[in-house]
Amino acid sequence: MTPSETHPRARRGGAPRAAVATAVLAAGALMLSGCGSSDGGAGGARDAVNVVAPAQPESLDPQIATDAIMAEITLPVYETLVTADADLQAKPMLAESFESSEDGREYTFHLREGLTFQDGSDLDADDVVASMNRWNRVSIAAQEAFAGTEWSKVDQYTVKLTAPSASFLHLLYLSQVTTAYPAIMPSEVIDRVGDEPISDVADVIGTGPYQLESWDADRSIVISKWDGYQSREEASSGFAGAKNAQLEQIVFNFVADASTRALGVQSGQYDATTELPFDSLEQFADDPNLVLDTYLVGPINLVYSDDPSSPFSKLENRQAINAALDRDPIMLAAVGSEKLYDLVHHNMTENQQAIWDTEVGKAEFNRHDAERAKEMLAEGGYAGETVTLLANKDYSEAYNAAVVVAEQLKSLGVDVQLDAYEWGAFSEKYRENRDEWDLVVFPFSTEVDPTQTIGFLPDRAGYFDGPELQELLQRFRSAPTQAEASALYDDMQGYIEQTRPMSRIGDAHNVYAANKDLELPWFSEHFVWWNAAWKQSS
Repeated sequence: MTPSETHPRARRGGAPRAAVATAVLAAGALMLSGCGSSDGGAGGARDAVNVVAPAQPESLDPQIATDAIMAEITLPVYETLVTADADLQAKPMLAESFESSEDGREYTFHLREGLTFQDGSDLDADDVVASMNRWNRVSIAAQEAFAGTEWSKVDQYTVKLTAPSASFLHLLYLSQVTTAYPAIMPSEVIDRVGDEPISDVADVIGTGPYQLESWDADRSIVISKWDGYQSREEASSGFAGAKNAQLEQIVFNFVADASTRALGVQSGQYDATTELPFDSLEQFADDPNLVLDTYLVGPINLVYSDDPSSPFSKLENRQAINAALDRDPIMLAAVGSEKLYDLVHHNMTENQQAIWDTEVGKAEFNRHDAERAKEMLAEGGYAGETVTLLANKDYSEAYNAAVVVAEQLKSLGVDVQLDAYEWGAFSEKYRENRDEWDLVVFPFSTEVDPTQTIGFLPDRAGYFDGPELQELLQRFRSAPTQAEASALYDDMQGYIEQTRPMSRIGDAHNVYAANKDLELPWFSEHFVWWNAAWKQSS
């Protein structure tokens, strides 16, 4: 496996955005069409799908990696104790059943018996305890939400989670099945790799309906049907219930050039993509071989370096840029249409407002007050030094947004140097080298709760540790119910407004394309490949 912050554009399950793709473009509106591309050759039955994506994952370690393509590839390979159905309710997967204690500090999971991993070894409590304790240690999501928790074996097919206090986060995170998720793997693999990312193809072993077949670095990853899979019997719903591997093989092709990907989709070389180039959507509008629809990709944020050498280590300068940003032109450049973005003033997304909503920060959001921004920059001591704006080349919406951000900053008198890199180098600089950049335009995922957003993530830029932050996080995480946590969201957003670790720019939507002959029962920010199939010829 190629070892390779991973692209975090993935989130929990959810149907495609309700917005119809028509009217996305002023001329040549996208149409929900029905038709087909490649014919499989000589009229034969098709049993494989060719997917195309801009870049390969840096890792296929599901407990560590956070990129969307990793999730799409590994979710058919690995499974979790519990998962989320179409209504985002927690349902058993590898667990037969589960229950919690009255005080909410203990969960007991009864495992399904007779299950095996793809290497032929039996699944039992030892594998689950080893997997879950590793996840507690290595997952960026689990490290805080599950701090102080412990997984233990009760008997061969029963495990227990013990927590120091009740928290709504526990079941929420256990049923999140997208990035840095609690995949169950053989204890022998964990003995070999420890807490390091899985780096050997032979160690990618799960219980799911597909298994990893090959990884040709920078070219393709192939997963193939696993005949030993034992499905649940309940009706399929979201990520829960029955999983049927109807396709023999899914091939993930990695092509950095957007025009090459587009031509491949239209010619039938590729059957599906979640990454249509924003600047050429119109050419797909009337293609009779494709089905198109929109979906939420996630927030595009401007993150400030907290390195002492950066002007943006000073709060006044961070607040100045936030006051100056004119977000509509930035997002129009990013996605090409006002129908393909939302402006939301707080850290969560529009489709989460049923549980995460606040008025805090709304009155000051997107005022694009350039004169006030210049005054604040002077107060912050900015003296015209060159600042580096980091961007990545592989995702056009983020790069295009960065170009306009740079122009807006220059209009304030900020000397901006735009540095763009391919994803691997970009993410390494973002994570590890904050002294080499001052600002970064970063495409994020839609996270399940506010603690997984910038400002609350240890070891990420903008984490200003101290008693105030720790007291706030403790109150939030110890909320026993979702309703009580939602009531604390004003305080969470208030902290962001006061410390300004990042500025929300906008939430990008994308358009996915698939061969009209592909039946895709479920789409959740990426394709879900179990239960997918080619339509049968009449």
